[in-house]
Amino acid sequence: MYFINDLKHIINNDIIIIFLVISYILIFNTSKELKRNNYHIDYKIVKTTGVLYGILALAAVVAIYI
Repeated sequence: MYFINDLKHIINNDIIIIFLVISYILIFNTSKELKRNNYHIDYKIVKTTGVLYGILALAAVVAIYI
């Protein structure tokens, strides 16, 4: 519980927005370009990384507003 309270002071809305923007870029822009160029393994890695960034952003929102 102490860790979450420490995170509330470090993480603010700007950081969450940055994580969501990075997630959007990775999922929709970069991964589609890789898929068009037949880089299927890289496409899966980039899309998974984007999803993880999105999950981290949502977890940060939940941690702040607990």
